[in-house]
Amino acid sequence: MKMLKMTYMLGMFVVLFLCLLAKAGAQEASGYTVLSAVELKKMQDSGKEMLIIDTLPYSVYKEGHIPGAKNFEFPNDNMDSWVKSKTAGKSRDDFVAFLGKDKDKPLVFYCFDER
Repeated sequence: MKMLKMTYMLGMFVVLFLCLLAKAGAQEASGYTVLSAVELKKMQDSGKEMLIIDTLPYSVYKEGHIPGAKNFEFPNDNMDSWVKSKTAGKSRDDFVAFLGKDKDKPLVFYCFDER
């Protein structure tokens, strides 16, 4: 089941945002590059250093996630201001620390919607 879930997550076209990296031929959405699972896999296989962020609840993350992904829960709806109850009790400072000091490292955010 775990492998099936990981395959599902990798196989479906999920919302993937890549910040700070121009990728030829990729679609642009709100100023961010949207990747397919295939494009992300190619980047991983090339050894490109990046931070992959799984925004799902930890309980879902621990069942299966994209290899190398780290978990930081975010809500699917918009947050006009930081709401710790929507980020598993983590603060904005926690998020900044999670991202690390390398501001040139590409960030890939992903989630999925089972609807």
